[in-house]
Amino acid sequence: MSSVAAPRAVFGTEQRNYPGVQARAQAMVNAIQANIANFPSLPISIVAFVALLAAFVLAQQVATETKAKGSAKLRNIKAIALWSAMEAIQKYIQGLANALSAEAAGSLIESGGLLVASIGTHQKAALTAALTATQGTVFLDANRSLLVGAADASKKAYFNWQWSGDGGKTWTSVTSTPYASTEIPGLTLLSTYSFRVSVTIAKQPTGPWSQAVSLLVH
Repeated sequence: MSSVAAPRAVFGTEQRNYPGVQARAQAMVNAIQANIANFPSLPISIVAFVALLAAFVLAQQVATETKAKGSAKLRNIKAIALWSAMEAIQKYIQGLANALSAEAAGSLIESGGLLVASIGTHQKAALTAALTATQGTVFLDANRSLLVGAADASKKAYFNWQWSGDGGKTWTSVTSTPYASTEIPGLTLLSTYSFRVSVTIAKQPTGPWSQAVSLLVH
């Protein structure tokens, strides 16, 4: 099914790229301060956000220049706090953008110091299921870019798979894979099965299950 993808607000950097995080956070601070009227209900005040950024910058400086004992651990703690605030603001801005036209949404995202992800006119489904040449075997193909996201694209991800033979009342898990496809063998012919996928990215909590897709095995 074809659909128009709305503009997405992204950081353009990974959480572990500390110079990139600092640069993006500073860009967000500068832009939001200059366009504060666009963001009347920020989830964190700009003063608090500036304080988190300043604390991270100082901790990063100590960790890289002095390498004092415990400085890297403290820097990591400050980085997590800053990143969490960035994500909260990103989610807030994305919510505002979703209610606007594509052009207005892109402008709003940029006015918050974020980047606008490429807009596609066609978007592959999160999960597709297809029969294979082997009877009773279904091939599942997940949309890695959609499920993992641009911000985590370079991180190690594992795809978790489940199938159901009773319309989703119960689910059976199969072996997770480091790639975005798998095969489910041994299914009963002339039976309809449902399939779904979730993703575990690095050490983050496992994401939600995708919308189930169904297929008649024959």
